[in-house]
Amino acid sequence: MRKLILALLFGLLVAACSAPAPPATPATEAATPTPTIPPNPPPTSQPARLTLWLPDWMVLDTPEATDALQGTIDAFTAESGVTVDVIAKPPRGEGGLLDFLAASYPVAPGILPDVIALPFTDAELAADADYLQPLNSLLSSELQDDLFPFAQDIARRGEARLAIPFAANFEHLGFQLSAVSEPPVDWQVVLDSGVTYAFPAGGNEAVLTDALLVHYLSSLGAETNPRNEQALRRTLTFYDEARKRGLIDVSTTRSDNAAATWQRVLQGQVEMAHTASDLWLGDREQATILRFGPIPTADSTPRAIARGWAYAIVTADEERQALSANLIERLMAPEALAEWSVTAERLPTRRAALARWPGGNYTLFAGETLESATRPPDWAADTVLVRSLHRAMIDILNGATDIESAVRTAVESW
Repeated sequence: MRKLILALLFGLLVAACSAPAPPATPATEAATPTPTIPPNPPPTSQPARLTLWLPDWMVLDTPEATDALQGTIDAFTAESGVTVDVIAKPPRGEGGLLDFLAASYPVAPGILPDVIALPFTDAELAADADYLQPLNSLLSSELQDDLFPFAQDIARRGEARLAIPFAANFEHLGFQLSAVSEPPVDWQVVLDSGVTYAFPAGGNEAVLTDALLVHYLSSLGAETNPRNEQALRRTLTFYDEARKRGLIDVSTTRSDNAAATWQRVLQGQVEMAHTASDLWLGDREQATILRFGPIPTADSTPRAIARGWAYAIVTADEERQALSANLIERLMAPEALAEWSVTAERLPTRRAALARWPGGNYTLFAGETLESATRPPDWAADTVLVRSLHRAMIDILNGATDIESAVRTAVESW
């Protein structure tokens, strides 16, 4: 763990630099004789070091997970003779992983990592920017085929796989057993239960939270066109009826993630609220007073949006690519990924790794959810559509307008 902490300090110092230093002017050297090249020169020796960029939470959040990670890296070094320099950076924003990669790629390739860990959304952006190398021929089919279905689609460009997910997270329901005996599978059960339901709606931010995405996707059903007046009206009708019955926790609609709603249900301020797998796993002792289940939907079909982290290879050097792939294989070996993910309180993306988790109802629930989870739909990046849907949803949740007016305004802006 001490090695990773030192790397974190180094990474933060590097990230603080606003721009790479200009290259030094080489000193004038005395002329030297041209060396004689032997007829059969020896092969180039393998690089002695690889650079791995990680988010700082992988180094700082959980000492046990940091130790597990370091143990896997040490085993790789002992086996291959290649040292791994771990550089920790903020997950997002200025000086973060993608930001620093984008800033360094065109002007300072010498400081680029061989391997980088990125959130799914940033891995997609890095793939679009051609920062990442195809992994299909570098990684074993055993690893690639063992991924949960949603993980097969992250950062895919045609047949090329440009990132390999290793950690996953999804939003789900947490509820007080004293208020609800079984998880409500659909909206009518929520309305009939008479209990307060808290979910993050994003407030004034023009985004669709995962809660709103799941709700709207369930209203769409099999429809593929998201500009669907009937689906919007169906969603708004549920929100309007729940609000009129006093079942919506309006104070949390301003939240953009499940952390706030999770605290509300933990503290007993609401009976039913959205949490997420990492929040549940990180609060297991407190969660013993609660039960879990899928998010209620319009059609009773469980749905979940998968978020998480993926490894990718940046180096264009073929020899380093092969070594980088070997490092990823070691990090994602079922035993190593299982040990790390349990201690890091993150779900693994490999079935074989989750199979090595401690048994129990939550592990079973997580496995079933990951089998059917999806990445966010492509239309979630359509800012015009998202803004119109979100405005209609927030207005109804806050009681600022009626359903027909909200639908008409949304449709006119499509």
